[in-house]
Amino acid sequence: MPPSLPLACRSVLSAFVIAFFAADGAAAAGAVPVASTAGAATGTGTAGAAPFAAALRLQNAAEFAFAPADVALFLRNTKTGKHLFLAPSEIRRDGAFGGELAGETVIGGATLTFRVKIALDPHRPFVALTPSWRVTGADLAGWEFAFAYQRGFDATGWRAQCYPFAGNSAHVDINPLRYCGIPGVLLYTPNLANVIFFALDTRADYLNPTTWTGKTRFAFADGSVNPCYYVGGKEPLFKKDFLYELPVQIFADNSGSFKTALPNIIRNWMAATNYKVEPLSVRTPQEAADMVFKFRRNPSHWVEGIGFKHNNLAPFCYPGEYPIFAIYDYKIWLKTKDEFWRERAFKHIAYLLKGQQPNGAFHTTYDLGKRGIGHGYAPDFKKHNKNAHSKNIKSVTGFNSMDWGHFAYKPDINALTCKNLFVFWKLVKDTEGTDNREWFDAAKRCLDWILKQQNDDGGFAQCVDIVTGEKCASTVCGRILAALPNIAKITGDTRCLEASARQEKFLRENVLDKLWVTGAHPDLPPTDFEQDSLHNITAFFLDKYERTGDKEALEMAVANAHFAMFYWCPKQLSWVKHPTQLAHSEQVSYNTYAVYTYDNEKTRTMHRLHKHTNDPLFLQLRDRIIQNCAFTQSTDPKWLGSMSEAIADPWLERRQGFNYTGVIYPNQTVQFILELFDIGLAK
Repeated sequence: MPPSLPLACRSVLSAFVIAFFAADGAAAAGAVPVASTAGAATGTGTAGAAPFAAALRLQNAAEFAFAPADVALFLRNTKTGKHLFLAPSEIRRDGAFGGELAGETVIGGATLTFRVKIALDPHRPFVALTPSWRVTGADLAGWEFAFAYQRGFDATGWRAQCYPFAGNSAHVDINPLRYCGIPGVLLYTPNLANVIFFALDTRADYLNPTTWTGKTRFAFADGSVNPCYYVGGKEPLFKKDFLYELPVQIFADNSGSFKTALPNIIRNWMAATNYKVEPLSVRTPQEAADMVFKFRRNPSHWVEGIGFKHNNLAPFCYPGEYPIFAIYDYKIWLKTKDEFWRERAFKHIAYLLKGQQPNGAFHTTYDLGKRGIGHGYAPDFKKHNKNAHSKNIKSVTGFNSMDWGHFAYKPDINALTCKNLFVFWKLVKDTEGTDNREWFDAAKRCLDWILKQQNDDGGFAQCVDIVTGEKCASTVCGRILAALPNIAKITGDTRCLEASARQEKFLRENVLDKLWVTGAHPDLPPTDFEQDSLHNITAFFLDKYERTGDKEALEMAVANAHFAMFYWCPKQLSWVKHPTQLAHSEQVSYNTYAVYTYDNEKTRTMHRLHKHTNDPLFLQLRDRIIQNCAFTQSTDPKWLGSMSEAIADPWLERRQGFNYTGVIYPNQTVQFILELFDIGLAK
C-alpha cells in the first residue's frame, strides 16, 4: 500500500480543503479569487474562502451531482512520501453543467500551475474531469501528481475490480496500470447498491509505455485510501513548459442490480466516448476454416495411439478436448465423405476412454515423457499445491491430471469433455443410426462423478484431490454451468437441471453480486481471477431463456455480455501494430493480450445475443472477434491455421516486443471453427 493516503484529506485537510469545498453559501458565476494560492497542507489564510465553492455545485436530470469536494489534487514526493495538497485559487462556472478549478504553487525553483475542467453530462450519471498542469521556471523532479475521487467513500464496504489485478478487492495498488481492458477501476458496495467506474478517457493515448502517460498507477483501500490515480512513475520528472493532462471519467449507478448496473455504465461509457467497434478484415470465416482443414489432415503434432499435442512446445496432449476434435473430424467427414476423417473421429474417443478412472472422472492430460511437477508450466507451483492438490507426485508419464503443473481432477474440464462426448454420441446416432453405448456409458459415469463434486453452497469445486478426494472451495466453473442444461437436453437426465438450479443460485449470490469471477484456468488455483467464464455465464442464461422463455434470463445474458466489455481493450493501441481492440489479458500470472475462445464459444454467444436482441453491437463484436482470431492464425505450412496464444504484448511483460504472439495452439482453432460451422459462416 502506498504511503500516500488520499483519505488523509479528511484529517490533514479537515480544516482546509474539505471545509473550503463543502461549506454552504452562494456566489456568482465566473472566476472566484481565493485568499491563498498554494494551500499545501496547512490551510493558512483560507478561512474566508469556503462559501465560494458552492458556485460549482452541479446536478443533472439523472440526479447525478458533482461538487468540488468530490475531488482532491495533490503532489506526492516519491522519496519522502510528503504530500502537497493543491487548493484552487479560482473557481469558474461554465453554464449549468460545467466549470473549472485552477491554481498554482511554487515548489523549489519551479512554479506548478494546475486546473481541472469539469463537464457534467446533462442527462447521464457521468462527469468528465480533466486535470492538467504545467511547470515553469525549472523541471520538477521527484513528485507524482495525484487525483483522487471522494464522494461516498466515507462509508466502508467498498470493493474494487480491475482485471487482471483486482477482483472483489478491499485494497489495490496497481503500479503501473497496464493490461486492463477499459482503463479504469470498478468500485462497488455489496449487492451492487452503488457502483462507480473511475476510468481514464480512452480517447487519450492512455497507458502508453513509450510516453509519460504510461507511468500511471492506481491505488485504493477501503476505509483508508480514496480511489486515486498517480502520474509520475518510477523516475517522475515533469519537464518545464510542457502541458500534462490526465483526462478521467466517473460513471455512477445505484440501480442495485447486476442486470442493470453494469449495462448502464457500459452504455453510458460508450455514449461518452463515442465508442465504435473498429472494422478489421483479415480473411473470411470460410478462408479461416479452409486453412484449418488443410492443416489437420496430416498435422505434425498428431501422435498415433495418443492424440494431438496441446501446442507446438508442450510435451503433453489434452484428452479433455478430444470430443471436440471428434465432432470436428466427423463434420468434415459428413462434408467430404473421406473415411479418413470418420476413422480419426472415432480414434479420438477411443484414446479418451483409456484415461477414464474407476470413479468416472477423466484424466485430462497425457504426458509424452516424464515431466517433473512444476516443470515450467504453472507459476509458483508449490503455492498452488497447498489447496486441494495431491502433493506426493514427483514425476508423471501417460494419463494424469497435471494440467500445466496443476495436479488434481478437474470437474470443470470434465464437464466440457462429458458434454461433448454426449454431443458426439448423439451426432453419430442421428447420422448413422448406431448407438455406441460404450461412449454413452462413459459420459454417464463422468456425469455421475461431476454431480458428486457439487459443494453444499451449490457451487462446484474447480479441483479435487486425486488421493484424498478433498474438494476445493466453489468457483464459477463456467464449463459446468454451460454443460449441465445441454446434457439434460440430450439425455433427459433431470439431475442436471436440479444441480444447475443450485449452481445458478451460487452464481447469483457469490459471483455476480460480487463481480468475482474465478476458476477457468486449469493451470492456476481456484481463486485465480479471470474473465473467460463470463462468456460461459452468458451462454448459460441464453440457454435458460431459450428453454424457458424467461425474459429475466435474457436480461442476465445481456448484462454479462456488457460486463465482459470491461475486460476488453477498447481500441487500437497507438504503439502496437497488431490488433488490440477486444483483446484481453490472458491471466495475471501470464500477462499478454489474447483473443482465443478458451472453451467459451464467445463467437457463437455474440451471434445468439444479436439474434435475440437485434442489438447491432453484438453482431459487430462477433465479427471483430472472428477477425481477431483469424489474425492469430499461422500462415506457416507447418502450423497452417493454428492460433497463437497472444495477439500482442503492449507492456512487454514477455520481453519479446509489443507484437509478441507466443506459443502456437493448433487445437484451439477447432472450437473456433466449429462455432463458425454452427452459426453458418463457414462449412
